[in-house]
Amino acid sequence: MPADLATTRLWAATTFPEASSSGVGQRSVPSSGMYDYPDGPDAAEERSLLRIQARVAWFMRLLTTVDAGERPSAPPGPAIHAANHRSMADLLLSTCTFSSWGWPIRPLVAVSYFERPLIGWLLRQLRCIPVEGTEALDLAAEALRDGWSIAIMPEGRIVPEEEWAETGVGRYHPGIGRLALDTGLPVVANGASGTERFWPRGRSLPFFRPWRRVPLVLRSEVVGVVEAERAREATDEIMAAVVRCVATSDQIAGRTT
Repeated sequence: MPADLATTRLWAATTFPEASSSGVGQRSVPSSGMYDYPDGPDAAEERSLLRIQARVAWFMRLLTTVDAGERPSAPPGPAIHAANHRSMADLLLSTCTFSSWGWPIRPLVAVSYFERPLIGWLLRQLRCIPVEGTEALDLAAEALRDGWSIAIMPEGRIVPEEEWAETGVGRYHPGIGRLALDTGLPVVANGASGTERFWPRGRSLPFFRPWRRVPLVLRSEVVGVVEAERAREATDEIMAAVVRCVATSDQIAGRTT
């Protein structure tokens, strides 16, 4: 996406031209009937987060090229996003993506990262949700009840390339399946590629080479409301969609043919 077009879309998103028709801030009843979820978070908080995401996205486009594809056609209201995890740069790519979509999604991030210089400050600015252990699902559910869409990386760690080289993803945990079944909210699968080149696993900082921008690619698929009977089955269904998205992103990024 050209930088001028991207910037226009990013700042245009903060004006919320669709707010009056989408009913942001109004209540809607999900198909599960379990909870009366709002169509979105507090409008002022939403605008604030979009502005911050736009600034990060502008900076990232000085160092990378970002191809995030079209905004997924998910129904109004909060959604659960699942993504693969190859690099710390996954957070930066997701910020660019959410900004270009005009969708202020809040990722779940391990609490230990909030204690790191600079990275911790950035995570707090982006309203990331610090999680540790079994409390992760409770905090995710709380954010969803407040109308926020959230992003989870079910692998739970930055996965070494030797573990994801064959299928695109590493071993994952069933928590996201449990959350999808408990809330009855729609799920969106996301697959990222190129972040492992921009910020390789084990490096304290990414590569800063504006003269040689790294291509980052993300593709998405709307899974919808998951109807599985067990959390593991639900997670397998979600991660199968993530694998498909990763395969597409890897091909676009030139990792595979």
